Amino acid sequence: MRSQVGQDPGPQYNLARSWAHYGVNAGGPRVGAIVVWRHHVGTIVGQQNGQWIVRSGNDGHAVRTRPRSLAGAIAFRNAYASM
Repeated sequence: MRSQVGQDPGPQYNLARSWAHYGVNAGGPRVGAIVVWRHHVGTIVGQQNGQWIVRSGNDGHAVRTRPRSLAGAIAFRNAYASM
């Protein structure tokens, strides 16, 4: 994720939950928002058949884009660059 936002925010963002404090609150899921779970982080890139499409790294040992449940998400954030 660090390489996906305008400027690398630093190694403190190697922990997924750190992203819950990045940027500003998105107020919920939306295309372009960073979605944060306790141990995973990704970017919402679309919706398909009522499901959110999330691009994330280290998803099955690869960067993948696929429908994901947002259950258990702890934050939805707008990156500083998209404000």
